[in-house]
Amino acid sequence: MQEGRKDALSSFLDARVEEGFRVESRTATQAIIVSPEGLLGRFRRTKERERRVVVVDEQGEVSMTPAQPLRS
Repeated sequence: MQEGRKDALSSFLDARVEEGFRVESRTATQAIIVSPEGLLGRFRRTKERERRVVVVDEQGEVSMTPAQPLRS
């Protein structure tokens, strides 16, 4: 079952990367992703990009919740 969870996470992350998200860290069943900057985000460094925790449960369902912001 662990392999199924890993495959579900890989598929989900591949789709998010296609949308412009960046994978910050990853294990077999969870990851932290960072939202895309967008066109204006490249020129403005004031708005922090959103971080999300992605988790795959025992049934292979993927969910996302907000992650803690990075501390400076």
